[in-house]
This record gives sequence, C-alpha cells and structure tokens, in this order.
Amino acid sequence: MRTAVRNQQPLARNAAVAPAAVANFATTPAAPKETKKRASSTTTKAKAGASKANAAAAAVDGSAAATTKRGGAKAKAPKKEKLKPWQARGADGKLLPLPSANKPTLRSSFLIYMSERVAQLKGEPQYQKTSPKTGAQVVDIVKMAKAVGAEWAQLPPNLKARYEAQHEQEKEEYERALAEWKAALSPEDIKRQNAYIASQKKKGIKGTAFLRDPAKPKRPNSAFFEFLNDLRASEAVIPNITEFSKRGGERWKQMSAEQKAPYEQRALQALEQYKRDLEIYNSTRGPEL
Repeated sequence: MRTAVRNQQPLARNAAVAPAAVANFATTPAAPKETKKRASSTTTKAKAGASKANAAAAAVDGSAAATTKRGGAKAKAPKKEKLKPWQARGADGKLLPLPSANKPTLRSSFLIYMSERVAQLKGEPQYQKTSPKTGAQVVDIVKMAKAVGAEWAQLPPNLKARYEAQHEQEKEEYERALAEWKAALSPEDIKRQNAYIASQKKKGIKGTAFLRDPAKPKRPNSAFFEFLNDLRASEAVIPNITEFSKRGGERWKQMSAEQKAPYEQRALQALEQYKRDLEIYNSTRGPEL
C-alpha cells in the first residue's frame, strides 16, 4: 500500500509539470523552417533578378556609350576632287568649258563651197542613208563630202575665185573676232588652255600653238630684224617675203661692225626695256603665262 502511494506521488508531480510544460511550449512559437526556406529562395531570386537587371542596364549604357562615341566621332571628310590642270568648276559646280570652245573659226574657200553644195544636194536620194539607231533617213555626209571634194578639184579657177573672195571677206571678220576673243581671255583662261595644249602635245597631237597673254610684253627684235624693218620700210613693194629675207641676210653679213652698231644699240635698249616690263608683268600676273 505504501509502495503504491510512493509511486503515485511522482506521477502526480509529473502530471502537474506536464500541463505547465505544455503551456510553455504553446506560448513559445516554433521557428518557421519552411517559411525561412521560402524567404531565402525569394531573396535569392530577387538578387538574381537584380543582377540581370543591372547587367541589362549596363549593356544598355554600354551600347549607348558606344553609340555616343560613334556618333560623336568626326565623319570622314570626302576626298577632295583632283581636277586636271586645264579643268575648273564654276560657281554652279559644273565644269567650265575650255576657252577654245568659244574661239572664232575661219572657213576656207573649199568649206564655203562645200556648205553651199550640201544645202543643194542633201535632198537627193543618192546621198541618203538609213540611220542604224533610229531607222530614219539621214544625209550621208561622208559620201557627199567625197563627191563635193571631187567637184572642187575639177572646178575651174574662174569659178573658184568667187569662193576665194568670200574667204578673204570672212577673214577680215575672223581676225577682228579673234582679237576680241584674245583680249577677253583672263590669265586663268590662258593658263588652262595652255595646260590642255601641252597635254595634247605629249600625246603627239600637234598643230595648236600655245596662247599668249596680250598683256605680256613682247620680246624685242634682234639687231638683224631691226635692220630688216628699216630695209622693208625703204622698199615700196615686197613681192616675195622669203626672197626679201634672204637678200637682207646677205646684206647683213656684208655689213661692217660700225654699220651694225646702231641696230645693235637699238636692240640692246629694247631688250633692257623688255626686261623691266616683264618684271612688272610677272609681279602682277605670274611668270607661267
């Protein structure tokens, strides 16, 4: 009986302790392990998202910076056009024609005859041909020129005289127009035209003389040509200039030094004046013209 009582006392104490322990357990909240895991996972994802956002922003910034750098860089200047020495552009940007494009021309007596005959023959069937481009009937200039050339070769002198006289009349007008054309040339015009002539001469194309600036001082005559001028003035008529020059050369060779002295002195004075004038000219226009 005593034993049973002793055994019951610890149980009673344990029973009294148990409700208190349960109460303490109930009032102390347990750590939410699953919530921590979820929170940790959310934080990791947030960090990962932030990292991606930062990377994207950095990429955008880098792209913008690169774009700014490219945009800020100076654009390459276009290559400067290299014109040939005889080329030049006007205020409108177009290439200027060479001065020779407006140079007056002189028709020979044959060209006067040919222009007259072309007007008469162009309607005749034998001088017509079909254009390979348009299929239309056009004048066969080559065939006509050969025929007219043969006519001119057989034309009597008395019939040619009319065309030769017309040529002389046109020559007077041509010389006047040519003088006006030369006077209107600027130093730059002469420089360009002479550059073109030089390029043609390098290719073996001859026949065109260099232009000369009318304002440029002319080289004076030598003593011999001073003598020829005096000799020409003393003769009323000079039928043949070649024979006259030959005869003057023979007389010059026979003259003594004393006889030549006045002409040599005159030539020397003219040369000194020429050098002074040329120096002034070069100082204002340049020696290349």
